[in-house]
Amino acid sequence: MTFRIEADRLIPGRGPALDDGVVLLEDNLISFAGPATEAPDTPDAEVVTSKAVMPGLWECHGHFMGVYEANLEKVLFTRPQVTTARAAGDAIRALEAGFTSIREVGGVGVFLAVAVDEGQIAGPTIYGSGATLSMTAGHGDFHGMPLEQSRALIAAHWGEDGVVDGPDQARAGVRRLLRAGARVIKIHASGGVMSQLDDPHLPQFSKPELEAIVDEATRMEVLVAAHCHGKRGIMAALEAGVKTIEHGTYLDEEAADAMIETGTILVPTRFIVDFLVREGASRGMPDYAKKKIQTTSEAHSDAISLAVEKGVKIAMGTDIWASGMWGRNAEELGLMVECGMTPMQAIEAATANGPATLGPQAPNSGQLVVGMDADVICLNGDPSSDVSILADSANVTHVFKGGTRVKG
Repeated sequence: MTFRIEADRLIPGRGPALDDGVVLLEDNLISFAGPATEAPDTPDAEVVTSKAVMPGLWECHGHFMGVYEANLEKVLFTRPQVTTARAAGDAIRALEAGFTSIREVGGVGVFLAVAVDEGQIAGPTIYGSGATLSMTAGHGDFHGMPLEQSRALIAAHWGEDGVVDGPDQARAGVRRLLRAGARVIKIHASGGVMSQLDDPHLPQFSKPELEAIVDEATRMEVLVAAHCHGKRGIMAALEAGVKTIEHGTYLDEEAADAMIETGTILVPTRFIVDFLVREGASRGMPDYAKKKIQTTSEAHSDAISLAVEKGVKIAMGTDIWASGMWGRNAEELGLMVECGMTPMQAIEAATANGPATLGPQAPNSGQLVVGMDADVICLNGDPSSDVSILADSANVTHVFKGGTRVKG
């Protein structure tokens, strides 16, 4: 099937937008993207008209966890069959909002990906990590219960136990996640907000542990993503060879310069910070998390602004984990604009920069370029001047995933 998309505005993902554009989708690839005056004749193509056409969006930090409350321990005490079924609905909502690719960094994404690839359920292409790697008492451990119970429940929900200590266990943890189908390895290199006892400022994992994780993943051509709030965690992760920093709350000029030097990508996840400040209390956020989010919110905004100003490469991610939040992912673009990005920079972060967060696992997508995967969306408005258009899934009139029309 050939589709001919005729749009008032063509937004390629990287580079300038143009007026009166045409994009041709043949089989599963883009065969033309450019001015209408240069487009070949396609008498047999199905014509779609649109105000704007752009690459499918990338969510580079989400969690398919299937829980409603702003309390991650609730996940562990809900049957995994229920949370997975909810997550399947979340995947549909993400796709209908224009997200054709999800880098899922902790949750049931590795298992949803199988069903999506088989065509059993609708959803984006999912690149999951499975469980996340954490030291004992780290951000990925659950501190309010006995350790063995925490580890058993993590394994029951996400396929593997991710709590590891020492280089040998850390290396074995990577192998277990790869065995479960992980396409990216997610680690906790600092404390976090939604965990009870740890401090977001403080680093987690020792240097030998971090190096073992990165070495094992790199040998298997899988990239390591590191949850980091504090600067010490950021710098330790960079020194170990981690290639994406998630959150980056206390990023400063030295850390930003180090990220530029190493080519490391920042996935800032402003959405979740903004969400928890505004709605966390009404969603059941624990008291310990309320205190942490208030102290991190302003620093997080300043860090993103600094990263934008310095030229750190940024990819869009939200840290959405709850059912009922999926589908709101594109609100992140507006928040990035508030932190200093232009609309076109925010769009590039949400499209062309996404595949790079997977390193060697990256697909050939994220841009309207001949030969790339035909992941394309059509819009009822022009986000190159107003990114808020993307935040309402009703403005996403058509979604094509791999050249197949899945919306519209």
